[in-house]
Amino acid sequence: MSGKATVKSVLSADMVVLSGRPRPGAPPATRTLGLNYIQAPKLGNKDRDDEPFAFAARNYLRKLLVGKEVMFRVDYTVPSTGREYGALYLNQENVAHTLVREGWADVREVRASDAENVDVEALYSYKAEAQAAKRGIWADNESGVRKAHYNLEGDAEVFLEKYKGQHLPAIIENIRDGSTVRACLTLPNGEYQYITLMISGIRAPMIRQGIANTEDVVEPFAEEAKFFVESRLLQREVRVILELVGQNGNNLFGSIIHPAGNIAEALVSQGLAKVADWSITHVTGGPTVLREAERKAQASKLRLWQDHVDKAKKGADHEFDATVARVMTGDTIIVRTSKGQERKLRLSNIKAPTRLAQQQKGFEIASFDYEAKEFLRKRLIGKNVHVTVDYVKPPSDQFPEPTHCATVKVGEINVGEQLVLKGLADVIKSREDRSQFYDQLLVAEAKAKEEGKGKHSAKEPPKYKWSDASENAAKAKQFLPHFQRGGRTTAIVEYVANGSRFKLIIPKESSKITFVLGGVRCPRAARTASEKSEPFGAEALDFISRRCQQREVEIEIESLDKTGGFIGTMWLHKTENVAAQLLEEGLASIHSYSAEQSKYSNQLYAAERAAKEDRKNIWANVDPNALAQEEEEVDTSKPIKKEYLDIVVSEIVSGGHFYVQIINQNIEGLEKLMSELGIHHKQGSTSAPENWKPRVGEIISAKFTEDNQWYRAKVIRNVTESKSVEVLYVDYGNAETIPLSRALPLPSQFSKLPQQAQEAVLSYVKVPEIKDDFGLEAANRFRDMVSGRQLVGVVEQREHSVMHLTLYDPAISQDPDRSLNVELVRDGLATVFLKTRYARHPGNQSMVAKFQESTALAKRERLNLFEYGDNTADDDI
Repeated sequence: MSGKATVKSVLSADMVVLSGRPRPGAPPATRTLGLNYIQAPKLGNKDRDDEPFAFAARNYLRKLLVGKEVMFRVDYTVPSTGREYGALYLNQENVAHTLVREGWADVREVRASDAENVDVEALYSYKAEAQAAKRGIWADNESGVRKAHYNLEGDAEVFLEKYKGQHLPAIIENIRDGSTVRACLTLPNGEYQYITLMISGIRAPMIRQGIANTEDVVEPFAEEAKFFVESRLLQREVRVILELVGQNGNNLFGSIIHPAGNIAEALVSQGLAKVADWSITHVTGGPTVLREAERKAQASKLRLWQDHVDKAKKGADHEFDATVARVMTGDTIIVRTSKGQERKLRLSNIKAPTRLAQQQKGFEIASFDYEAKEFLRKRLIGKNVHVTVDYVKPPSDQFPEPTHCATVKVGEINVGEQLVLKGLADVIKSREDRSQFYDQLLVAEAKAKEEGKGKHSAKEPPKYKWSDASENAAKAKQFLPHFQRGGRTTAIVEYVANGSRFKLIIPKESSKITFVLGGVRCPRAARTASEKSEPFGAEALDFISRRCQQREVEIEIESLDKTGGFIGTMWLHKTENVAAQLLEEGLASIHSYSAEQSKYSNQLYAAERAAKEDRKNIWANVDPNALAQEEEEVDTSKPIKKEYLDIVVSEIVSGGHFYVQIINQNIEGLEKLMSELGIHHKQGSTSAPENWKPRVGEIISAKFTEDNQWYRAKVIRNVTESKSVEVLYVDYGNAETIPLSRALPLPSQFSKLPQQAQEAVLSYVKVPEIKDDFGLEAANRFRDMVSGRQLVGVVEQREHSVMHLTLYDPAISQDPDRSLNVELVRDGLATVFLKTRYARHPGNQSMVAKFQESTALAKRERLNLFEYGDNTADDDI
C-alpha cells in the first residue's frame, strides 16, 4: 500500500503519525507508520528516562517532517500489534536513509532474505559514514541525555511565581481539546518540564473520552476545534507565557504565541471557542483582542454562534452628559442632565460593600462602605460626567423601579474601574448584563486582589464613630466653645434640609452637627408630599442643594439655636459666603438680629440690597417705592447736614472699596501706641503662653511680614493645616496670613485706643472689583489719586459701620462738584449708581448732574468700561 499523507506528529526518530485529507464534518483519518530497517532511541515518560539522544533524534525528524506532505509505502503489518512498517519519502528521498546518515538512527538486524536489499545496503553504508564522523548517537560526549520532569515537583503556585510572564520556549506534544494542550517547556536552566496547559481567556468545546466510570462527552464543534489547533500547533515550536493557576490549584493557564499569531485569537475569530470571563483578565496584552474577535464571530454567526441574536439597540438617551448631584452609596449616584432632569444610576457590574449596622465598643463597623462612598463623592460630586447606560435591570422586590446601570466617566477615567482598582467594590459577574468595559473591571479586580487593596487586604476594615454634637441643646452647648476657638473648620455637607439648614460631618472632630446659616431667614421647603412649601422655599432648597450637597465647605460657628443647631457662616471654595449667595438670588431675607451679630453683616446687607434692586425672586412683586421707604425717609424740606472728615486712605481693597484713617488727636495716640507696643515686645517675651490659640474675632498683637514691626490685628480665621492665622490690621485695614509664631496676645493697656481704620466705599458709583474687567485699572487710578495725600471725605451715609464717602482733594480744587468719585466716572472706570437716599435729596441734584455729565463724556470718548459702547443698565443711573 502506498500513497500521500501529511506528517501529523513524530513519536520517535523511527515512528511517525500520518494524517490524510480532511473530511467534511470530521477530522482526517490517521495512521502510525514505523520506518523499516532502522531503530532510534526511545523517549522516556514519568516511569523511565529517555534513552541517550532520544530527544535530539526525535527533534531532528520533527523539524524535518511535521506539517509536510510526504509519500509513504507500507511494507508489512505486525499481526500482534497491528502496527505498520514501511518507507517514507520527502522530496523523493528516503527519510530512513537521511536519519542514518545524520547519525540519528541505527540499522536493525534484518532477516537474511533482506540482507541484500538495496535499501539495507545503503543504510549500512550511511551508518559507517555517521560512525566515522561521530554524528548524532555516535558522538563521544554525554550531552545526548536530557533531564525531563513529567509532573510539577511541588506547588503549581510556586512554579507559576517563578516563571510567570516569561516567554518560555515549548513544544506542543498533545492536544486534548481546542483549549487544552500538553506542552514540553524548555526551562532557563536547560531542563524540560511537561505541563498540561489551559489556554487563558478562552474555552473551546469539551472532549471527554475514555475515562473510567464517566460518560463520554463530545460537545458540538469540539473535534473541529481540536483539529484546528492540531494542524497549527501540534509538535510546533512556540512560546508559552504562564499567567495563572486554575481554581483547583493544579492546572496552569497561559498564552501560546506562535510565529504566525495567537492561537486563542484564531480559535475565537473562527467561532471555535468562546471568551472565558474568569481567566481573560490575566491574558498577556489584555482582553481587547479576544473580545473583538468574539464580536466578529458573533456578527458572522460562525459555528458556536450560529444561533446568536444581537441584543436590541439601546434608546437614544442611553448616552449623555450630566452633572453628578448626589452620591447615594458606593455604587449608586444621582445625576442631573442638561435639561434639569435627575436620573438615578447604578455603576454597571459594580457592587460596593454594604454597611454593617452592629455596634462594637462604641464604634460603628462600617466595612468599606464609607470609603467607597467617599471615593465617589470626592471624584464625582458636582463634576461633569459622560454617562453610557449599559443595561436596565427590571423591577424586583428589592428595587421596585427599573435600575439603570451605566458606565460613568470623568474625562477618560472610568470611575467604576478606579473604585474596583482601589479594592472598594466587587465586580458582579454576568453573561448577559455587562458594562462596555467589563473586561477592564475584571482586570482591575484581579489587580486589587493581587496587591491586597481595600477589602482584599488582610487588615481589619476601618471603623468610624460620629458623635452627634447636635443631639440636644445641652450637648451642643458643651461643644460650642471648642468650635468657636477653632475658627474656620472644614466640613462635608451630608444633607440639605432647607436653604439655610444642613447636616454636616466634621471629619477632623469625628462629629456630626446641625448647622444653620446665621443672619438670614430662608423660606421653608415642604418635607413631605402633603406639606406645602413657603413661597420660594423649594427654589431655595434646590439652589443650595445644587451648590452644597455633599461638597466640602468651611464653616465658622458663632452661636447656638434652641434645638442644638450651630449658627454661623459657611463658605464654598473658601471665599463664597453661602448666606450671601442666597440673599443675592433673592431666596432669603435678612434676619436683623443675627445679621447684626455677624462679622460679615456688611456682605449680607449688600447682597440683599442687590437682590432688591434687581427684584429677584421674593422681591419680584415688591413695589420699588415700598423698598425705598424702608430706608430712612429723606426730609426734603430741610437742608442736608453733611459730615466732613479730614482723612488719609490707609488701604485699598479695590477702586471703590478702601479703609481710611481720620485725622484727629487719635492719630498722634496711634503713633505713641505703636512705639510703646514695639518696646513692650522687644523687652518682654516674644513667645505665646502655652496652649494659647487666638480666637476668631480676637484682637491680638501681630508681627507684620513686610517691616517686622508689631501691630494690633483682628483674627479673621485660623488656618489649622499650616499653623497660621489670617489677620486684619485694625489701625490700617490691610490683611495677611502669618504663622502663629508671629502672633501674641495683646496686653490690655494697648486696647484702650479705638481702632483707627474705618471701612468705606465711594458714594454714587459702582467700581469694578479687582477680578473684573478694568478692576485693576480702576484700583491703580484710585491709588494714584489718593496715595500720600490728605483728603476731605464727605459722609453721605453710614451703613452698618461702612461709610459711603465722596472724596475731595483740596490741594487740586475747591469745587464741590469736582470729587474723586466724579473723576473715576469721567475716566470710564466707574459707573453711576443713584439708588440711594442721599442721591435722591434735592440738595444733591447738582452733584447728580455732574455724574451724569461725566458719564456722557466717558461714553462718547469710549473710555475703558465704555470701550465697546454703553454697557450700563438703564435703571442703574
